[in-house]
Amino acid sequence: MKTRYLVAALLLLQAPYVMAATEGVQISPRIGKTTLDIKSDLLADHKPVSVDTLATGVSLGYVSPIGLMTEGSYVKQGNWDAFGATDEYRLSEYAVAIGYQIETPHGFRITPKFGRVRWDLYSKENTFDAITNIGHRQDQNTIRSYDDFWEVTLQKKIGKSVALGLTYKDNHYDLGNVRSIAFTATFGL
Repeated sequence: MKTRYLVAALLLLQAPYVMAATEGVQISPRIGKTTLDIKSDLLADHKPVSVDTLATGVSLGYVSPIGLMTEGSYVKQGNWDAFGATDEYRLSEYAVAIGYQIETPHGFRITPKFGRVRWDLYSKENTFDAITNIGHRQDQNTIRSYDDFWEVTLQKKIGKSVALGLTYKDNHYDLGNVRSIAFTATFGL
């Protein structure tokens, strides 16, 4: 009960700034670093794997006049090894989310979001165990499932319809943990 009152009070305190929120359609490309911690029970060799990957993606969203946001996004993470010393992993995420874009009086923008993601995990060499309790195994090298996620973006407005900043997420999927920090640019359309 106290949590509801606290959230209501915070929203009321932000009311003068929310009305100044940039409303309309926004597109936000991103690039950053992700760490994939893949659970051992998914892999045929039953050894956990931790992989640092490069993440690129884009989201398209709509922000209402009161700051409520809806968004669809695609992010692809992968590691590359030129000499074949390590296995290659690719994680693709297709997500829908809702959030709340808060504009501060000093030109900063805070956007917490939560939603649902469909992910596809591909491994070039390390095959997935045939007996997994999650998702749907496409073949021995690809597995797919759905999970909930959250992320938060902190940006500084540098123009009327442009903001630059960082997006952070740390989510526990059925595959393991996905932790990411990315540079994000938002452009109002």
